[in-house]
Amino acid sequence: MAIFGGTALIVCNPGYFWDDWVWLFQSPADSIRIGKELGVFWGGYLTNAINALAYPSLALRAVALITWLISGAAICFVLRRTNQISRREAVELFLIYAAAHIVPIRFLTSVALYNVYIAVFWCATALLIAGRRATGMRIASAVLFFLSFYLNSLILMYGLLIALMGLEAIRHAVTVPPRAMWKRDTIAPNLKAIWKQSLAPLRVFAKDHVLFLALPFIFVIAKRLTTAKSPLYNNYNDVNRRAIIGSIGDSFTLIRPVLRDWFSTSSRTVPPLALVIACIVCFLLLRLLPKRSGRTTWKTALMQLVLGLLIFASAIYPYIVVNKTPDLTSFYDARNIMPAVAGLVLVMVALANFIDYGFAYVPFLRRYGRDLLIGYVIGASVCAGFVSGLGLWHDWFRQVATMTWLSAQSDALRNVGTFVFNDSSSKGAYRGRALINYEYTGNLVYTFGGRSRLGISLHEYNTLPPRVQVLMDPYMMHRFNFGDWKIEKPHVIVSITDGQVPLTDERVLDLVGAYLQGENWRAELLHNYYHFDLANEFIETEQRVDEMNRIAKALAAYRLEHKLYPTVPEARSGSLPTLQIDASDHMSPPVVIGDIPDLFPQYLERPDSMHPRPLNQPNYLYISNGNDYKLVYANALDQAYAKQAHPALFDPVRGGYGVWTSDARYW
Repeated sequence: MAIFGGTALIVCNPGYFWDDWVWLFQSPADSIRIGKELGVFWGGYLTNAINALAYPSLALRAVALITWLISGAAICFVLRRTNQISRREAVELFLIYAAAHIVPIRFLTSVALYNVYIAVFWCATALLIAGRRATGMRIASAVLFFLSFYLNSLILMYGLLIALMGLEAIRHAVTVPPRAMWKRDTIAPNLKAIWKQSLAPLRVFAKDHVLFLALPFIFVIAKRLTTAKSPLYNNYNDVNRRAIIGSIGDSFTLIRPVLRDWFSTSSRTVPPLALVIACIVCFLLLRLLPKRSGRTTWKTALMQLVLGLLIFASAIYPYIVVNKTPDLTSFYDARNIMPAVAGLVLVMVALANFIDYGFAYVPFLRRYGRDLLIGYVIGASVCAGFVSGLGLWHDWFRQVATMTWLSAQSDALRNVGTFVFNDSSSKGAYRGRALINYEYTGNLVYTFGGRSRLGISLHEYNTLPPRVQVLMDPYMMHRFNFGDWKIEKPHVIVSITDGQVPLTDERVLDLVGAYLQGENWRAELLHNYYHFDLANEFIETEQRVDEMNRIAKALAAYRLEHKLYPTVPEARSGSLPTLQIDASDHMSPPVVIGDIPDLFPQYLERPDSMHPRPLNQPNYLYISNGNDYKLVYANALDQAYAKQAHPALFDPVRGGYGVWTSDARYW
């Protein structure tokens, strides 16, 4: 139940989401090049092999599930072999780890290899712990560790492992003075004596593990030699040098919000009745396990807590120091917690052991309390995972419905270059995740073929800054599957709203069943659950820009004759210029709305758009002190288009676009 209850719905979902679309349509040569840019020289070959499968997404979801379970088993083996947990605790830890609901993104094809790296790391650790004197197992362990380092955050966890093994090597060779001998004047001599005793066993340890000590350095050299330069990834993991020290403490204290979000995710998304039922079922199943011989000692529980925190912190620190702090409330950023889940679950087991001592004072809880607690943790994760599965299926059904409907309009959309998606359906995207342009674009490539269409959400379209690299750099455009896109081609707005029938969770399950049984479910999806509308995007930028260029020529002619640009008397007061201060703290000479003094019609026929309009409507604004001027079409209704089509003319101060002399840029 823990393994499949929360993941079955996700694993059988054939859809692609988020970064999955970026990898899906790359040519074999591009995949190989991208792999090298990422520093994984073999990654492109693996991607090509996966994309050649009949069902790449399903294959990688299965890989993600299997390797996650392998990780859990290997973690439990390592902790049990080193006497950190009991046999019963190993089973509990495995079940909590297997059911973990906090990172559903691990099943996406673009993240699936994270699971492989983590599984490889823990399998390597298990081989090293089990076969310290077996040459073959040590070599196999070193090879696996090397492969796991391609998830770079695991290198610090590896350092923790080697440090703990080194401490274990000297533990039996060092005699620590009793507490009575630790006084202020004996601290330094005692530490010096301990250090001297440690040198000999440390030398032996270093000699026996020279390959493992050198392994991270070998990996760094090998990766540097096999990594290709990339305009996208060269600065992807730059370290924030100011945060190197402060991030150490943050990597430990982050355990509190992570634990909070672990439990709040399930309590917010799962109906209370389902939580109660799942808790009872898991509790009853736990009661079938062999009984514990006794409570875990305080000392052992404390060691579990410390070790769990160390694992957690070592896994989290590399992300914090590159400004990628894991956030369990974010569908995307939660992926950075994956290497730390082992430590997180061990901390939970330790906390359960501490709480169990409190249960000892209540007869009912003394007997059933711990199993109820662990049962709740597992049951809540199973339910939350089930809800995640429903959410991703809901997202996929909306994808399919949208693209199926657009495909039916293909004749009318043949020349369209930009699709702006306004999704107002009630549920929206799962967990409020943002649908980035490459997810919409990938769907368009899948539906229409070619690389000439850009799909983008209304929110992203409106909030993109001017000169955004992804829409201007040929490399980036090619990388994100719209290399042949032209902004001047027609734009349409695709509106998505609810259909006549609400797409409830029960109906999502019915559609899943119909899909898995090969029934015709698309017709029901289109006819009942969604409604779509098409409209052309209102764009007047090109007309206004041509108009402003003509006005700019007229202004140049005016200055040539009068030695100054047109202005109003209020622009000067005596020998000093006059400046206005508006409600937004903008300072400028007096603003003329819908006119340019003395310019029309002597130097140019007045354009139809050059008339004052009510405030907050599109208006020409003219500002001049005689020496400089600024002409802006403010409050424009097509700013999103203008920012990308004419970034040099976009004016963030006035919310529009225009022309100006250099000293008037920020008026």
